[in-house]
Amino acid sequence: MISGKQKAPWRKAASVTAQKKQCRKVERIWRKTKLHIHHDIYKESLRAYNLDLKNARETFFSNIIKTNTNNAKTLFATVDRQTNPPTEIPPDLHSTQKCNEFAAFYIDKIEGIRRAINISTSNKNVGLPPCSGKNYVARMACFNVIDSQNLVETDTTKAIHLLPIIKNYRPISNLPFISKIIEKVVLQQLNHFMASTVCYDTFQSGFRPLHSTETALIKVVNDIRLNTDSGKTSILMLLDLSAAFDTVDHTLLLERLENWVGLSGTVLNWFRSYLQNRNYFVSIGDFVSESTNVTCGVPQGSILGPSLFNIDMLPLGQIMQNNNIDHHCYADDTQIYVSLSPNDYRPIDLLCQCIEQVKEWMCRNFLQLNEEKTEIIVFGSKTERLKVTQHLHSLSLKTSIKARNLGVIMDSDLHFDSHIKSVTKSAYYHLKNVARLRGLMSTEDLQKLVHAFITSKLDYCNGLLTGLPKQTLRKLQLVQNAAARVLTKTKKFDHITPILKSLHWLPVGQRIDFKIMLLTYKSLHGLGPKYLTDMLPLHQPSRPLRSSETNLLIIPRVNTKHGKAGFSYYATNSWNKLPEDLRLAPTLSTFKTKLKTFMFAIAFC
Repeated sequence: MISGKQKAPWRKAASVTAQKKQCRKVERIWRKTKLHIHHDIYKESLRAYNLDLKNARETFFSNIIKTNTNNAKTLFATVDRQTNPPTEIPPDLHSTQKCNEFAAFYIDKIEGIRRAINISTSNKNVGLPPCSGKNYVARMACFNVIDSQNLVETDTTKAIHLLPIIKNYRPISNLPFISKIIEKVVLQQLNHFMASTVCYDTFQSGFRPLHSTETALIKVVNDIRLNTDSGKTSILMLLDLSAAFDTVDHTLLLERLENWVGLSGTVLNWFRSYLQNRNYFVSIGDFVSESTNVTCGVPQGSILGPSLFNIDMLPLGQIMQNNNIDHHCYADDTQIYVSLSPNDYRPIDLLCQCIEQVKEWMCRNFLQLNEEKTEIIVFGSKTERLKVTQHLHSLSLKTSIKARNLGVIMDSDLHFDSHIKSVTKSAYYHLKNVARLRGLMSTEDLQKLVHAFITSKLDYCNGLLTGLPKQTLRKLQLVQNAAARVLTKTKKFDHITPILKSLHWLPVGQRIDFKIMLLTYKSLHGLGPKYLTDMLPLHQPSRPLRSSETNLLIIPRVNTKHGKAGFSYYATNSWNKLPEDLRLAPTLSTFKTKLKTFMFAIAFC
């Protein structure tokens, strides 16, 4: 609730202020004369004032929503301010001494992690080849802009402002604006450069164009489902790193930029200047700590930091490939997985060997594997899962029946019951808050909040929910129904289908199919990751036929419902069922428009 009506910014609008004065004026006249006609004038003036106040309030929130349509942070903060009491840092923390204590705690934590890593126990011979076939002249041409525009960061632009979050006082970096502009220019060139020289790890989806957490999970889940379809058991290991971004060694990262990426000269010197001689300070209110030098780590909150971390992790993917182990990474979230045929436990030994090599490599690179938070999930039939679990004791890691992976709760059966329960719980919480704002803004603006807070949760990684029973998806559908009722002020037992149709909302089942078809189109037109494109082979007839120009895909053979739920089967089968003009849509926007119309007709025929 809003505390202190006089503080509401919409009350300061000129029209509201003028109408309020007029209302007070006629009120004084009525109280003085006590005439019935003056009372009617006062009531009419009061109604006009309340109407102006309502319109000003709607305009205020409408401007915020329109200005920050793509800024989720501001939208969340706006809703939170109107529905929850403000949270402030306790007064006893407002002092220079406390700022210095936070600054010391931050650096002591990082240095403690680095000291705990025993580098001397590992073999210094990495045994990993850097990227081959380097043409330094051609590569450096991509970075001429850095030299020509003299994009050099000064000590001022490298100062990091740490803000402790109230919940757990975790430091968040607030970098200078000019620093982010420079980094944005460099990042665009770096991404183009690495894509053209194929230096990226194919299975690194973090902070890369056309990649996302959803594409990463679709790849992993598809592999697991195909393994189950062929009667195999899968072991998925989710590695957890302690403060990975903060412990990156600058010297090793610069070596990676030179030997793995192929940078040298002015460009390499720029990155050296970017990483070194940084300092940070902590502020709480008006109090500021002393400035402290940063000796390791990539700047969190920066534009370049995540990409530099991906470069630092390049050898890790090479270790997996050398051991013939499947893997996928999203920044520091690394998952490795193997498949086992019945009664063949040799892949477990291979997995153990790979983990030991990963630990050694992390020790050499000042990264710490948090074994207490590293989890293992076994997928397959219940009988085989039990057998495999008994052979995993040698890994001395926690085996779970479910675990959170990139924001999705995965379970051993891939039923996603726990994930759907978590999504519905969070969605109902936010829907309740949005409903409290219904009287503060127009229906159009309220719908934008519904999409930002509720629809986004229903759509996140919904490409993993293919093949699930309708009864399971009904829980998500009820959330969408409730959101539609809040938006349209519809009663609980009114028929929901006409409401969804009037809002032009696709039901949950069609939204899943829409997502799958959209990913398929993007992958076939170079707008998606390579690992998804490889799952969608085009049909090539042995002799020229009219069907060869209809953009059909080869549907893989599967045996069970697990295989049919996999992306490689579900996407190709659904794609081939689309009308020909839809499959041959020339642009992404045209495809999305036609696909929405096609799905809408199926949902509300």
